[in-house]
Amino acid sequence: MSVLVGAQILTPGDWADLDLDPATRHRSIVSAVRRAVASDVALAGYSVRLITLLDDVARRAYDSGGFFCSSLVLSSDDGVLVANVLMQLSDGVGSGGVDGSGGGDGSGVLGGPGAAIEVCAGLAAAVSCDPDWEGADVTVVTLPLVGPAVRVEVVDGGVCVQYLVPVPDSSQQIVLTFTSPCPPFAGALIELFDSMAASFALEYAGDDCVPADSAAPNG
Repeated sequence: MSVLVGAQILTPGDWADLDLDPATRHRSIVSAVRRAVASDVALAGYSVRLITLLDDVARRAYDSGGFFCSSLVLSSDDGVLVANVLMQLSDGVGSGGVDGSGGGDGSGVLGGPGAAIEVCAGLAAAVSCDPDWEGADVTVVTLPLVGPAVRVEVVDGGVCVQYLVPVPDSSQQIVLTFTSPCPPFAGALIELFDSMAASFALEYAGDDCVPADSAAPNG
């Protein structure tokens, strides 16, 4: 059985990876905002609000069990464009669905591509029936480097695109969540989020190369 040791996603050069460690994240975020202002002076008047916002993003990412978070901050005619991507490891993607109640007896352990497709179909059905996701566009897609995944898209006062990716030989899933509170840019952001998700890859013990920008889930 392969042992999952990390995951990676390629982010554009104007995105900044956030430090999620409570002991160091504020100092790291202040430095990131200063770098953003240095490259885009139109952001200078938003520095304090951006630091507060990214502090909150990093805190919520840490509290939710996230192991990787990256943010985009750009000036625009409407003020500031902000977008985030978060990676989390979730248990129980078996027959119990997204609430983590299934798969604990091993019945949800994936044994191959066919099993991944079945799990994704079950997850998609569970999300579609969840009132918290009412109005969401839910589909099963294939990511180039990992295979089947569930894609959930919501545009309602902002943009949220989420991918649920079953982990082979496991009853776990990695959840990729892309968000932005900027509806005027919804179309462009969704296209960007999907292109970033297409780069998502899992890393296993024994792989010849582990990219420097990879992150290790705490599962």
